[in-house]
Amino acid sequence: MSGFVKPSNASLLPRLKSLRTSMRQAKLDAMLLVHPADLAHVSGFSGHDATLLVTDRKVYLFTDSRYDEQARLETRGCEVIVRRKSMAIEIATRLLVEIGSGGKGYRVGFDAGRVTVDVLGNLSKRTGELTKKRKLPDVEWVPQPDTLGAVREVKDSGEVKAIRHAIEVAESAFLAVASHVRAGVTEARLAGELILEMRSLGASDASFEPIVAAGANSSMPHYRPRMVKVEWNAPLLFDWGALVQGYCSDITRTLLLGDVTKRMKQVYDVVLAANCRAIEKIKPGMTGAEADKLARDVITKSGLGRRFGHSLGHGLGRDVHEKPRLSQTATDAKTDVLRPGMVVTIEPGVYIPGVGGVRIEDDVVITRTGCEVLTTLPKDRRFAETLAG
Repeated sequence: MSGFVKPSNASLLPRLKSLRTSMRQAKLDAMLLVHPADLAHVSGFSGHDATLLVTDRKVYLFTDSRYDEQARLETRGCEVIVRRKSMAIEIATRLLVEIGSGGKGYRVGFDAGRVTVDVLGNLSKRTGELTKKRKLPDVEWVPQPDTLGAVREVKDSGEVKAIRHAIEVAESAFLAVASHVRAGVTEARLAGELILEMRSLGASDASFEPIVAAGANSSMPHYRPRMVKVEWNAPLLFDWGALVQGYCSDITRTLLLGDVTKRMKQVYDVVLAANCRAIEKIKPGMTGAEADKLARDVITKSGLGRRFGHSLGHGLGRDVHEKPRLSQTATDAKTDVLRPGMVVTIEPGVYIPGVGGVRIEDDVVITRTGCEVLTTLPKDRRFAETLAG
């Protein structure tokens, strides 16, 4: 068996419908997609080096011979075009077919954050040459912010199931690695073991480079593992996730190895209380800023507010960081509102330079009345103190 999965029309058609609705609202005749996660979302294709062109009646997938067979195995409802010339020429040629059938000029949207100036210049040049030669109306290239961000925010039941699977793989891998943490093993070794365990359990990769931060290094939220040895009587922070069938998980647990200081235990309890309050009170209709405040108020009240510098969380799906934002700046009553079906992380943290930090992160799906926690690992302090023995 090939191992490639062809998506169902039941999952793809609603996504294409949402995208085409967005296109009509922006008065676009076509949309050009280049981000692999966007392509996978509306076509099923999981490879790279490809471009998708969506019109009101067709979906074209442009790729090269390396992905020819894979594209035909994975996609549904796409016309797969294996390029023989440059990508720009192939796309321009296909656009002429659309322009010719419609008898009018074409407005083509593109993701302004991902299409480079060089790529856009080539596309504009090639389409201009061909339309002029054939005396057709010009193509207008229209920048769009985060093309599929709004379309991908709310997950369907199949996507939630896929994220849950990615969480199960990540959690199983963590338990296998954490059960034999010992003094002297390096952060880099533990990070490598996490990736190996996740891949052995079916992940195509880690959803991001795992963070393993020992002792005082745990005070750096986006620390990268090094050849630093784990020491007892100190915190050990793990932040990791699995990429399984195109969907990500993102989890953080902080272990308290041996006899840590009273101060570090207090920090742990504050972060845990903030995490639990956010999960208990978060609900649809809130802005991301209101959700962030649920946890931030707990930490601020403890006197540690200035030690919580990052946002409460973010959306989770095909990308490990996507919309919505659970941030102090997510205040827009239209674009920053939580809705049922959104999957987000809840990850408050407190970081004390030179001493250490604690972050506790869960993945949750927003429901009609609150949220459902998808992660299942315990997070009470007793678990943190005893998991590594």
